[in-house]
Amino acid sequence: MEGEKKNIFFSLTPILYLVLFILLFRFVFVIPYPHPFALCFAGILSYLQRYHRNFKFLQSAFRKNLLSVFPAMEILFFVGILIASWAYSGVLFTMMQIGTNLIQPKFFLPSLALVSAIAAMVSGSSWTTAGTLGVALMGVSQVLGFSDMMSAGAIVSGCYFGDKLSPLSDTTNLASSLTHVPIWKHIRHMLKTTCISFGLAVFCFYLLNLCVWDPEGKELLPNENQLSLLLQKEIVLWKLIPVFIVFGSSFFQLPVRISFFLGIVSALVFPFLDNSLSLGVWNSLVFGYQSQTGVETWDQFLSGGGISSILPTEFLIVTAVWFGAVVEGFGYLNEILLRIKTWAKDKFDILLSTMGTSFLLNLVTADQYLSLVIPARAFRTLAEEKLIPEKDISRALEDSGTITSPLIPWNSCGAFMASSLGVSVLGFLPFAFFNLIHVFFTISLLFYQKFKIKSS
Repeated sequence: MEGEKKNIFFSLTPILYLVLFILLFRFVFVIPYPHPFALCFAGILSYLQRYHRNFKFLQSAFRKNLLSVFPAMEILFFVGILIASWAYSGVLFTMMQIGTNLIQPKFFLPSLALVSAIAAMVSGSSWTTAGTLGVALMGVSQVLGFSDMMSAGAIVSGCYFGDKLSPLSDTTNLASSLTHVPIWKHIRHMLKTTCISFGLAVFCFYLLNLCVWDPEGKELLPNENQLSLLLQKEIVLWKLIPVFIVFGSSFFQLPVRISFFLGIVSALVFPFLDNSLSLGVWNSLVFGYQSQTGVETWDQFLSGGGISSILPTEFLIVTAVWFGAVVEGFGYLNEILLRIKTWAKDKFDILLSTMGTSFLLNLVTADQYLSLVIPARAFRTLAEEKLIPEKDISRALEDSGTITSPLIPWNSCGAFMASSLGVSVLGFLPFAFFNLIHVFFTISLLFYQKFKIKSS
């Protein structure tokens, strides 16, 4: 029957299908990109499981979810073009030169996290930081011989710490507005836990750096000749103008797509002034730039970008939207939320439920904004009844919704980070220390407070 209450395991079957197919395609069939196939198959099976439901529910949910991720998909196109234009005009090479000169190898990984954090806090955007500065830092990582996965994990950690505490961040402002908490009050409340988590993460990166870097000076550089050649090259500082334009426009709260557009146009001015602008630039913007410096490491870093490079990511997001539409449109999600709300009895249950729901929505809707909006609506009334401070709810939303979004391969944030940094989500996930530590720390803190009150 339409209103019949289903078993919780029945409601969780779409997620179980998803996990099963991802494992099957990755380890049995060894398909390079298993997630779109897994998402499609899980969505189709879930749809067939509830074939009796009206098709209009599926259409409505798909349209709503697609509209929610469409801005992210649009920005991805700009990122692909931006990377290609910066590589073509020499902006990325200049950033790589400066990074190699300034960042000390013995503090490399913690430096990546700190630099990314500062940039994200200034720009208010983890995406802007990862798509610009993060790309250059990955090039520095390759020259110095550090693992791409470790470096990407450090960059993601810094990006999301800075984004979380920036008054310019869209997710920070969204969580604040949804719970009617003033933005600075919301940020100050997050500082109590977020700074501890980030401090632990930076310390972990320092320890990891010690493990991979010989403190006695026997540098782990496989590319020492390439490094010395890079350091001898003259740094053209004026090629950093597009970088300042992008971060400056973000600081003035211009939309991200506008910032990236200005970065693209300003970068293409350089080859125009050098009389090196040709029809090849359009080919680079669409199909990616092909570097031919003759140095393998440089070419590996400088080649890429373009619209074609982000098409697999766009396809992944669309399939995730389809899966989320099935889960939401056919009532699976509502049943899970109903069970969660029934289970939540006290303040700590509600905060844990808010975090769990945010993570679940990141998992099934592929959009971090929905992972903030839906739990805020679902638990707002319940929180008021239990006299829970609004700032606790706003912090719980960010502690899970914002933090876990880049750790899910088919989420728009995870797909963006993987596409920009050139490392799969599952590759950098074990090294995203801040994200992992913070989720564990906040959940442990809630359990500690709950049992402390019960025992007193």
